[in-house]
Amino acid sequence: MSESLQGVAARRLDAFVDASFAFALTLLVISGAEPLDSYADLGAALGRIPAFAVGFALLALFWSAHRGFGRMTPVRDGAITLISLMIVFTVMIYVFPLRLLAETGASWMTGGLIPGRERIATLGDLRGIFVAYGVGFAFLSGLYVLLHHVARPDAVDDAARTALVRARDIWGICAVAGLVSAGLAALPLLARVPWLPGFAYWLIPAGIGLYYARLSRAPASETEATP
Repeated sequence: MSESLQGVAARRLDAFVDASFAFALTLLVISGAEPLDSYADLGAALGRIPAFAVGFALLALFWSAHRGFGRMTPVRDGAITLISLMIVFTVMIYVFPLRLLAETGASWMTGGLIPGRERIATLGDLRGIFVAYGVGFAFLSGLYVLLHHVARPDAVDDAARTALVRARDIWGICAVAGLVSAGLAALPLLARVPWLPGFAYWLIPAGIGLYYARLSRAPASETEATP
């Protein structure tokens, strides 16, 4: 395939992924929306804004990561296309547990001032949503690990190659945090500390901090090493 045709294929794939994330944001709003028939309905809808903001931020993070990958890798092969399509498919499913967990979490943190606590009635419901969200987050993060891993090293410069390796490792940390959260939610311990699976995601900034601290102490030849 000529360079111009590769560029066209890359732009088309990126445009499709961009449109898919935009549609997922629409699902984030529509999936639980109701017609506004009164001022009380308006108040309830406005109360969902914090949860929507959390969901918007997470989806924007995944979208931005794919855009960043696209800027670093001008060449798309079959593996990259397949993984990108798998990311789109997963996001369309992930958006539903994301909304449910964001709404219930925002309601819990505000003591019920924000609507959403009524969506989870039992401990089994809480366990199910934490497991579904954690597995979805881990799977989606794992796809980003694969995406950065399969990039052709001969098609990027040294700086981009280093950035790809670091992004791959960071998404690996995210995947581990999702699995830890899902595992904690599956334990009987959830009945005593129902907030614990959510706090497992603090492993992400902690892990990233340790990762960069290790890089800062490593020799220059090691930090610049590529696969």
